[in-house]
Amino acid sequence: MNRNAEMLYSLHMRLIGDEAGNSGRPGVELIALPKGEGEPRRAHFEHWEPLSVRLTAVASSTPFHLKIIHRTLHAGLTASVIDRATGEQQIFSLNQLEAFGLAS
Repeated sequence: MNRNAEMLYSLHMRLIGDEAGNSGRPGVELIALPKGEGEPRRAHFEHWEPLSVRLTAVASSTPFHLKIIHRTLHAGLTASVIDRATGEQQIFSLNQLEAFGLAS
């Protein structure tokens, strides 16, 4: 079995500044940190909405959960994707990361 297919990741988000300086709206960086050895994977979203749609589909995030993440980001903090049932970081497989554009 391929070792990369067995790798598990936690997802974290942070706001990033607008590099072009045109809109003044920050984008969102999605970071997948491996549980164990490995390199982090990163994806950038220019707008919150496309990322929130993916979180709803893949991570089963509710509108309330998304609002908390959005407010956490705008407070200048890094937000983790958590499992709503346990409150722990939600863990994703490499296959699940494909839906976020973090794997091919």
